Amino acid sequence: MKEEKLTAKEKAAITRDLFERYRRGETSQTENEVIESLESAFIPKKEFEITDELIDELNTETTDFIFRKIENPKKRRLSPILIGSVASIALLVIGIFVFYKPQSQQTKDNEIQYVATDAIKNITLSDGSQIILNSGTRLRENSREVWLDEGEAFFNVKPDANNPFVVHLRNDLKVRVLGTSFTIQTYEELPLQEVSVLSGKVNVSIQNSPSIELIANQQAIYNVTEKELSKKTTNSAQKAAWRSGTIVLENGTAEELRLRIRQLYDKNIVFENQPEAMSINITLDKTAALNEIADEIATLYDLSYQIADDKIVFQSQNATELP
Repeated sequence: MKEEKLTAKEKAAITRDLFERYRRGETSQTENEVIESLESAFIPKKEFEITDELIDELNTETTDFIFRKIENPKKRRLSPILIGSVASIALLVIGIFVFYKPQSQQTKDNEIQYVATDAIKNITLSDGSQIILNSGTRLRENSREVWLDEGEAFFNVKPDANNPFVVHLRNDLKVRVLGTSFTIQTYEELPLQEVSVLSGKVNVSIQNSPSIELIANQQAIYNVTEKELSKKTTNSAQKAAWRSGTIVLENGTAEELRLRIRQLYDKNIVFENQPEAMSINITLDKTAALNEIADEIATLYDLSYQIADDKIVFQSQNATELP
């Protein structure tokens, strides 16, 4: 049977999906290399004006370039809404390298941006404070003020009584410290933002709500859906164990499990006939074989599974076998 060719709109939608996964740090090394080669191939070296002609030219050239470079691009199931409504590829190409380039870069007002794509990244700020970024993390920094836009970071802040260190998160959440070590988790795909303290004191605040002061082994949790800030006791060393490739989930959700498997193994999890309520308690370690982790997950919920090139499919033991 003759292979069905992708239409221009389908190519465009798949390319936009590729850029979005790259922005979130979810692409493979091969995909990263292809996208990063676009900068030298298509982005003008000098200042340029974004015109309709430039957009039309880049739209065609970049999609053709990507489909030549990536072997056997998979045809995704794309809704008509996705195909017809997302923004121009040309603007995404320009935006990737203006706003999301995966390395530190100088921006306006002395602000520096850092992006960790598919690996943990260590950075040292000008004041000597140290930050470790988990994969898929975006952070901007200006002196002792930081904006953690997405992801997870460990902070070891150098003390300065006259100059507090401030971290800004989504939903106007703010973390203020003088000198301490702590970790922050703020993923857009998860409903909770978490601040866990290893040493020292941290103040967490949000507008129209009393601030919370944390000490070692205490955690502030902001529920994005309920717009509620709370405090509890936690094992902060476990919360920061991702620095060495270990993830400890206690009463974790299916969404967080998906995120962590993607980080550690570059695989997507699919649950067929997913249990209504999943409270997951498991330790994930990047040194463990993927099938060992899959075995443990399957045992927890009496599931069977199959591992494909880019995903793990779990299904009820009573379901029919996958083709």
